[in-house]
Amino acid sequence: MSFNSISEGKILKYLALFFTVLMLATAAIVLTIKSPGSIKEQLYDRAVEPLLVIPPNQPDVLRIVYTGVSTPLTPHIAQQSVVISINNKNYVFDSGSRSTANFISQGTLEAAFIEAVFITHTHSDHIGSLGELVLASWGRGRTSSMPVYGAGELTQNVVDGFNLAYKPDRNHRVNHHGEGFFDAENGLLVAKIFDVPTSETSVFKDNNIEVFAFTVPHGPIHGAVGYRIVAGNRSVIISGDTDLMDDYSFANGVDVLIHEAILEQESAEISRAAYRVGNDRMGVVFHDIQNYHANLVDYDDQPGLLSRLEGIDIGMLALIHIIPDKDELITKRVLRRFKSESSHEVTVVEDNMVMELPLNSDKIFIK
Repeated sequence: MSFNSISEGKILKYLALFFTVLMLATAAIVLTIKSPGSIKEQLYDRAVEPLLVIPPNQPDVLRIVYTGVSTPLTPHIAQQSVVISINNKNYVFDSGSRSTANFISQGTLEAAFIEAVFITHTHSDHIGSLGELVLASWGRGRTSSMPVYGAGELTQNVVDGFNLAYKPDRNHRVNHHGEGFFDAENGLLVAKIFDVPTSETSVFKDNNIEVFAFTVPHGPIHGAVGYRIVAGNRSVIISGDTDLMDDYSFANGVDVLIHEAILEQESAEISRAAYRVGNDRMGVVFHDIQNYHANLVDYDDQPGLLSRLEGIDIGMLALIHIIPDKDELITKRVLRRFKSESSHEVTVVEDNMVMELPLNSDKIFIK
């Protein structure tokens, strides 16, 4: 269509549109020049809001947030910590190194609303971030001391140790901000000790969840436990660190079984390789580590989690705390084989992965 064929009316219409856009652009520029403070404030608000304002969670949805999934042998990944969250209340199961950073940056968990911490055992990769966790919760506005549940006196020793180590920090913050703003008592961990259970035992209950503890075999560690968490009709089991159990019938009917795993054959190969390259110490570590973790796949006459879970009714198996490193090619290959041969839906969990279990449903959503 030529220019001559455009009617005078259309030309006027295009000119009006052009000048309207020009006027709006000019107004925006003038507004920016005359109100730089307002624009600056908006930019700051947008930058800090994700860290400072946690939106309310959807009600009556049991959320599993994996803030740490690793072991001391994979220091590039946060060590084990699983947060159960429901109705804006958070329950932390283990607190491995670097997991608190994931908790804070995750964006849907409010540290001030941690109701309790539950320790499976006192290995460093399950307790290393306790001090940072209580500090974060206190700093975000916690209004009471933080209870830490665990079996036996070792949990008391851990709590006492962290409280002593962080005492100067608490004093500094109280002196800086004042007692009315930072109450020192709210920055303390408080041990809630229960006896090593001989059978599954209720150790905690509130309006949202009930937590049951059960003993697991973890070599020389006394008082190692796993936990069953029940909210309405939904349930989650966290194995903690454990050797392979003889009977998994206790897991029948659970929605999600979160279980640790070791690849024994591959760990044995790493041990032999360590000796060959002259690192005898790591050769010993990878040899000894095999005798108190749960072998994943069956080989020769050694049973694995694969066969032990046959016939057990679980909604999903979530593998965590995997040895060797879950991101290594050899480990990935074995995990693919396990998933293909398992009769269950299997998920290898990642840092900050979220599973959502709506109450009064059997659905599991992974984000």
